Amino acid sequence: MNSEIVSLPNGRRWQVYSGGEGPQILWLHGLRGVDPADPTLAALQTRYRVTAPVAPGFNDLDELSRIDNIHELALDYDDLIDALGLTGFSLTGHSFGAMIAAEIAAHFPGRAKRLVLLAPFGLWNDKYPVADIFAMPYTQIDDILWHDQATREVFARKIASDADARIVAEQTVKLARSLTAVTKFVWPIPDRGLHRRLPRIACPALVVFGAEDRVVSPRYADDFKAGLRDGRTAVVADAGHMLPYEKPGPVMDLIERFLNPAPAKVA
Repeated sequence: MNSEIVSLPNGRRWQVYSGGEGPQILWLHGLRGVDPADPTLAALQTRYRVTAPVAPGFNDLDELSRIDNIHELALDYDDLIDALGLTGFSLTGHSFGAMIAAEIAAHFPGRAKRLVLLAPFGLWNDKYPVADIFAMPYTQIDDILWHDQATREVFARKIASDADARIVAEQTVKLARSLTAVTKFVWPIPDRGLHRRLPRIACPALVVFGAEDRVVSPRYADDFKAGLRDGRTAVVADAGHMLPYEKPGPVMDLIERFLNPAPAKVA
């Protein structure tokens, strides 16, 4: 993917990745930020033009000093969408990024034509509380994010040299910074009133969870659907919070069928 720095009139600077050709998708990343080699982004780029901004705080925590709440965060993204000239796009997010995607669609109902939320944060139910990953040591977070340990190992960096050790250390520091950024908007509970704003979302929405998600229970699928005007849900078997990486085939199939529905048959 190509990387560029986009400067906004308000002085904010965004790092934005983009690649692929076709209909526009705005991708909002999960807890680990944007990796240009991300296989999910690579799969999407075979059919779509994908734009993937790095969320405020993920590169530099000082960026959060000018963003006090989730409403200002949504406004910041809206300014970026204007600067990028995006129109008629599908808004897709994973985890924390899915929560932001839902907030953007609720604050600005005319922006996106379709909305895809993969394992979204954003709601709270006392019967099945969201896991407090922020209380866990950084080195143990992957234990709860992943269900399929074999897939997890594919993404894990093997330490075979001093250079590898440095890369792993850098990744740990990056994760710590990313989680600090996310904490501002989802701790102690992730619901900042999204449940009241969900009915504002005008476009069709697809909400997908992993059946074995130990971070955000798949039971939240029903909570999202109850609040959406035009929502549908799916639960992917044998997948955890990292479902687009653990079950890329089924997840991509769901996204493709949702973004490109078959035309209605004429009697």
